[in-house]
Amino acid sequence: MKRDLKSILSDLAQGKGPSVMLLFGDDLQVQEAAKAIVDQVVPEGQRDFNFERFDGRYVPWDQVQASLMTPPFFPGVKVVWVENAPYFFSREQKGELGQKIVHLWGEGKRDEASRLLIDLLVVEGWSEEQWLGLDSGSSLAPLIELLDVGDHEGRETAEALLAHCRRQGMNLGQRRGSEAHGLAELLEGGLPPWDLLLLTAVQVDRRTRLYKKFADQGVVLDFVLERARDGRVKPETLAESINERLRSAGKKIEPQARELILQRAGEDLRSLRQELDKLLLYIGDQSTIEVRDVDAIFVDQGAGWIFDLTRSVGARDAVAALSQLRRLLAQGDHPLRILATLASEVRRLIIARQLIEGEMRGRWQRGMSYGQFQQRVLKDGTALLTRSPYADYMCFQRADHFSSRELIAHLHNIHDTDLRLKSRGVRSQLVMERLILNMCLGSRGGGLPGERAAAR
Repeated sequence: MKRDLKSILSDLAQGKGPSVMLLFGDDLQVQEAAKAIVDQVVPEGQRDFNFERFDGRYVPWDQVQASLMTPPFFPGVKVVWVENAPYFFSREQKGELGQKIVHLWGEGKRDEASRLLIDLLVVEGWSEEQWLGLDSGSSLAPLIELLDVGDHEGRETAEALLAHCRRQGMNLGQRRGSEAHGLAELLEGGLPPWDLLLLTAVQVDRRTRLYKKFADQGVVLDFVLERARDGRVKPETLAESINERLRSAGKKIEPQARELILQRAGEDLRSLRQELDKLLLYIGDQSTIEVRDVDAIFVDQGAGWIFDLTRSVGARDAVAALSQLRRLLAQGDHPLRILATLASEVRRLIIARQLIEGEMRGRWQRGMSYGQFQQRVLKDGTALLTRSPYADYMCFQRADHFSSRELIAHLHNIHDTDLRLKSRGVRSQLVMERLILNMCLGSRGGGLPGERAAAR
């Protein structure tokens, strides 16, 4: 059965709550909900004896089961909380997990990405010998294929992931496997009357038989963030999180200030909450948050400005692109990271341009609507270049502003810029500004006068 947290907490307060629960989705919401459940069920003074917490990736199922079969020291309910529950992964989920790993790595969440990679390898049935046999050479190919990252940037991500796992001493032997059969048997036989089994996870596969059995016999709370068709978290979801935090703090906010927060908010609610807490400390006793407060203290968290930069370059809007570049550099984004994003964008535009000039000739027309694009270009509704059809539509639009010759020249200029940024004594902002101007204003021949020579 599917319920909401408020009604579950009410039932638990009356001693008639569920005995098994699964919470998954956004990490911040999952953690807060799990804490609320523990707070409701186990008094703080009894938690040394009536509460146990395990990491499901490393603790074998028989240890969890042994805890469930051991009665609590104090009268009342015993909560056994298994975090990072690995029991609901499946091989069909491989593509989703691969994308999640690359996304986490790109956000700088190295440990989370590495742990999820180990989960994926176990689901895929990798042996310890296969894992130890990976290196930065040709043997890295199976990992690249698993993550579905085929370009140069993707290979660098796979190499960096592997290196981080090696430094952290991660191996498949640490991960005990899903042991889903043990949980299934427990659901069949039922838990002792004193138990509440609480499972939490970032991601699950709802198609598995175990998940369906769990949903039938227990309670599932889904905290997955709603996303728009371009793949980004819906602004309404972020706005609700902002409103909730400000209500609890008893603060008001100017509409323009709220809009600025939404522009700077990333995809991670935990990071958004941290920035809001910093903002509340900054304003002190001030009753209303103003634009100047947000501008002074709220750091841009998302890839929003990076995407704004690539969109501005795609539109050949030099003024907007330079403005976005300076904002990214001012907030601490490394020039090489920005450059890598630009390189990925140019590669996508090259592919889109080749499609426009090749098999999509006559089907793609400048100025066509999104509906027309879906009907004429994406006949089966499957994205060609990105994860969503709408993102493909926007990519085709940007590609229409360039010729293939220009895009290839820009890729060469990006390579030259990479070499310059890695040299000593260079002014990185100036080097990046030259590249942006080249991409937005350069001639069809491949750049501003003297740019190719200056880049060397």
